[in-house]
Amino acid sequence: MNAPIICLVFLILTLTNAFSFASNKTLYASVPAFPPFNGFIENKLCTGINKLAIQAVTKDLPVRLDFSSYPYARILHSLQAGELDLALILKNNQLNNDIIYIGPLSFIEIVLITPSHINLQRYEDLHQLKKIAVIRNAQFDLKFDHDSQLNKVSVDSYEQAIKLFEAQRVDGVIGSKIGLEYALHRQNMKKEFIDNAFPVGKHELGIHLAKKSPFVALVPLLTNAVKRLYQENFLYQLYQYQINHCLPQQVLSQLPTLNKMPS
Repeated sequence: MNAPIICLVFLILTLTNAFSFASNKTLYASVPAFPPFNGFIENKLCTGINKLAIQAVTKDLPVRLDFSSYPYARILHSLQAGELDLALILKNNQLNNDIIYIGPLSFIEIVLITPSHINLQRYEDLHQLKKIAVIRNAQFDLKFDHDSQLNKVSVDSYEQAIKLFEAQRVDGVIGSKIGLEYALHRQNMKKEFIDNAFPVGKHELGIHLAKKSPFVALVPLLTNAVKRLYQENFLYQLYQYQINHCLPQQVLSQLPTLNKMPS
């Protein structure tokens, strides 16, 4: 038997064993423990966008999903300890030794909002901000993440960050456009904060699969699924779709017009 055939047989046997093993197991997954990633406050039956994305990636795999909504720091710890199989979060290099990264599945716009009287024109202008709220242990931008001259205030959710912002306890909040847009809406604050936000950049969103997970044999299938689904704005499309289909009409009427997710 020649080498290519041997490799093919080995791959088939590996995947067959993976199907057999995984069909009897539950894959434990986690998403950030705040909306709209784990759900929508207005409608408890409306699935969070990170959950939807994981379901899309794994829908053809022989696995049962069990979701947990963990604070960001706990997601990282649980992946390192092997207590979680998989998480869908912004690419985090702290986990390089403990996970297999599969991505990108999407890119996320990272923005920084400030009060209307503060006009940021370039990155160096961030140093005029007294305090910037940042999700604990999240990585948004290489330059920002390692900038020790900035006074960063750790928070556990975008809602907490926006409440601090509204109370003028911080004068900047950095994060995903999706998360900040939704948190501002929940606090009945102006959409102009997003429209006038300083664009920090775009950050990769991908699957983080724990190396200690029994599902590592499914990496080829997960990789193919992620490649098939990849779109630069995939997560924002899911957000738009849920906004249009899940929120009560009285809530929907208060939001800016959003396009439906393309079929």
